[in-house]
Amino acid sequence: MLSTAHRYFLQVVRHGSIKNAAVSLHVAPSAVSRQVAKLEQQCGADLFERRPQGMVLTAAGELLASHARRMAIDTEQALREIRNLHRAEMTLIRIGSNEAVARNLLPAIIGGFRQDCPEAEFQVHVASPGVVAQKVRDGGLDVGLAFSLHPGGAQVRHEIASPLRAIMAPHHPLAVLASITIGDLRPHPVGLTDSGFTARLLFDHFAEQGEGQHIRLTYSSNSSSVIRALVEAGDAVTLAGELPLADALEAGTLVARPMALPAFEARYLQVLAGAGLPDTTERFVQRLVRELDAAAACVRVPPPPCAIAARRG
Repeated sequence: MLSTAHRYFLQVVRHGSIKNAAVSLHVAPSAVSRQVAKLEQQCGADLFERRPQGMVLTAAGELLASHARRMAIDTEQALREIRNLHRAEMTLIRIGSNEAVARNLLPAIIGGFRQDCPEAEFQVHVASPGVVAQKVRDGGLDVGLAFSLHPGGAQVRHEIASPLRAIMAPHHPLAVLASITIGDLRPHPVGLTDSGFTARLLFDHFAEQGEGQHIRLTYSSNSSSVIRALVEAGDAVTLAGELPLADALEAGTLVARPMALPAFEARYLQVLAGAGLPDTTERFVQRLVRELDAAAACVRVPPPPCAIAARRG
């Protein structure tokens, strides 16, 4: 940053006199004269020749003026970059979620928000619920979307019930049932995301308790998109919520059936956010909550054939 002495010096160079420099700076001429004298004392040389027609730079003054101009340009560039950085921080929204939500829900919500707020920029981080929640707590993310088996929490702004369903292709043998038990799954291949996700946590819990024994966990991946493709293409069943799969359920490429276990009902999609967010981010959080509520209200899962449903009771 330029010192006061350097700024006053450059104004004298520009206007050719202490009086005119003082006018441009809105200070007394004596203040300008003191700052120039201070610089000359620091340099150990006269910076100006005092002539009747004004102040003329000496050789030493020419060197200092060249240096001060470069400093002024560098300072202005630095300030411009800092202002741009501040604006970016005020409009950049860092959001985290699992892959299914990031792929199937966020694009439309983000796109709609940017139509109203085109200056907004997004960074989307895909991770497991535990990682997303931790990054929100640490300040590494502004907003998080995470599934949880426990309602509420310090940074939970909003939550939507999102029970786990058995998801399968419409031609799968289990698609004719009204609800699915653990026993129903045993004869069929199952595909799940890796550990750390709520579906896998519940599955592993019941496996440890004995209820999940002998279930064929044929497919496992850290990508929910891979599991979805395998389920749509073949005979596998997965466990997932209906909301991120609403497009496939509506199109009929997948069907969802309730699990006949209360534990699979107690799952929530939570909107996590810290306090003191920039205005743009806060408006996005409010928009996100509204859009998720609307999407959840639109989820409609077709029932299985009535005869089979009645037989299952």
